[in-house]
Amino acid sequence: MGEEGEERPMDKYYRFKQNIQLWYDEMTRFGLTKEEQKTLEPYFKSSYGVPPSQEQLMRMLMDEKICHFTLGEANAARKIVGKKQMNKIPELHQKVLDQAASEKLGQYVWKCGVGPQMGYSFSVIHALAYSFIGVQTLFVATNWNPIYWNTACLIVNSGATDPENGGQTDYSKIAKAMGEIINAGINLSLVNINESGYGFRPDAKNNRILYGMKAMLNVGDDVIEATIANRPYVSVKDYYYKVKPGKQAMISLIKGGAFDDMMDRKMCMAWYIWETCDKKKRITLQNMSGLIKYNLLPETTEREVDARRVYEFNRYLKAICSIKTDDEYYHLDVRAIDFLDEMDYSDLVIGGEDYLLNKKAWDKVYQKWMDVFREWMAHDKDEILQTLNDKIFKEDWEKYAKGNLSSWEMEALCFYYHEHELAHIDNKRYGFVDFNSLPEDPVVEKTFTRGGKDINIFKLSKICGTCIAKNKVKSTVSILTTSGVVNVKFRKEYFSLFDKQISERGEDGVKHVVEKSWFNRGNMIVVMGIRSGDDFISKKYASSGGHQLYKIDAINEDGSLVLRNERYQGEAEDSD
Repeated sequence: MGEEGEERPMDKYYRFKQNIQLWYDEMTRFGLTKEEQKTLEPYFKSSYGVPPSQEQLMRMLMDEKICHFTLGEANAARKIVGKKQMNKIPELHQKVLDQAASEKLGQYVWKCGVGPQMGYSFSVIHALAYSFIGVQTLFVATNWNPIYWNTACLIVNSGATDPENGGQTDYSKIAKAMGEIINAGINLSLVNINESGYGFRPDAKNNRILYGMKAMLNVGDDVIEATIANRPYVSVKDYYYKVKPGKQAMISLIKGGAFDDMMDRKMCMAWYIWETCDKKKRITLQNMSGLIKYNLLPETTEREVDARRVYEFNRYLKAICSIKTDDEYYHLDVRAIDFLDEMDYSDLVIGGEDYLLNKKAWDKVYQKWMDVFREWMAHDKDEILQTLNDKIFKEDWEKYAKGNLSSWEMEALCFYYHEHELAHIDNKRYGFVDFNSLPEDPVVEKTFTRGGKDINIFKLSKICGTCIAKNKVKSTVSILTTSGVVNVKFRKEYFSLFDKQISERGEDGVKHVVEKSWFNRGNMIVVMGIRSGDDFISKKYASSGGHQLYKIDAINEDGSLVLRNERYQGEAEDSD
């Protein structure tokens, strides 16, 4: 590239190639002698007045008839020019002028030889390698199905299999690259358990790109290898019992659509949870804890209520009043004595130094009370069993399968293959804007002077999206909006505040996490700030109203949001 307003090297190359005499005319206008022009021919003529390579630049500067640089000086000049070390350019400029055979020659070499290279200078070897790649690229793009070229672009742009990532997948890059592929009209298919490989793969037969298993969350190399080694699979059940993936991997594969060709995704999840949940085969007293947990025990009569109290008291005896060195008696505390007295069993209590309860005597009483539940179980055992197993299933479903297809895909893929969770919210109501609609430079609303300096007040905007990656060092969060990936920058202190996980100490003295980082993958946030180039800078003024950051806790069916701007109170600690 040339200086502003000047002819670009490529344009000059084309013009001089059409008529090489124009190059000589340029040198003559510059005041160069015929001898000086002849001296420059080895470095300019073959490339029509434009020195294209770093090697040519070095040879020209080393020529004794031009600037007589040493090899070391020429190499230093190459680095300054090639790496655009602008702080060293003035010194190099002066050195060229000082060591040139003549003032005019020095000026020409700098203006037409050195200066333009600051915009395009390459090594010949470097250029050769890129040329070779370029030829390969053109060949693939011209002669092969476009799906191959687009797969290559997706792999490179996503960095999905880049070893420099240290085995870590950059989901923000993947999300951005996949968004570009889909927006270009390329068919990107989800993971197919019988066809997908480690990384993204072209499927020319079906004109699509297959999602790579490595790009899925919680699916490790061992699962991928076992999946590929045990193909083919005729059903979800066939896959599960052949590969035997862990729960996290299987859940992720289902949520990411790996079995969509075999079964409806919701049905697939239901089958897996039913297959693996801790369901019961029969109803006995061994199921009492579960029946109590899910509030399934009958309590319509006083006797049924008392029977449950006896059951829970029996558990208390075994947990609190049992001593390992005494197999014959329970050693009673005040609570146990009071209960036995209330239930008219004080005659079973043996007084003395300790208050004791004979285990065998108590067990006879206990078993008689349990007959209440045995009779109930015998009468409706099938219905009770089904109800209990349904409760167990629903609990696992809430734990592992809560949400819709979009939220599942975010959990498994860190990307929305179907529509974004925020696709149908009322943007106008909340003042949300599309990041891409904002000007690259922030808009100044007003300016005031303080301490003799003009201070700009910028127009603030609000964007929303789902967190897909964070960088603690740079205090940045990558969010996936409805129109693509946006990198959001926060002040270090502000980022740290909302990145902490919050814990509180329970009555048992143990700390329990009550709120994780707001920037964890999958969390949806609203950010106020300004666009600056390709980034969004979190920002707020005292007069702007509202808050700099909100967490979206829920999306209601009518498109309204449950927003929160304050963190729970508790002990803050570094997030994972």
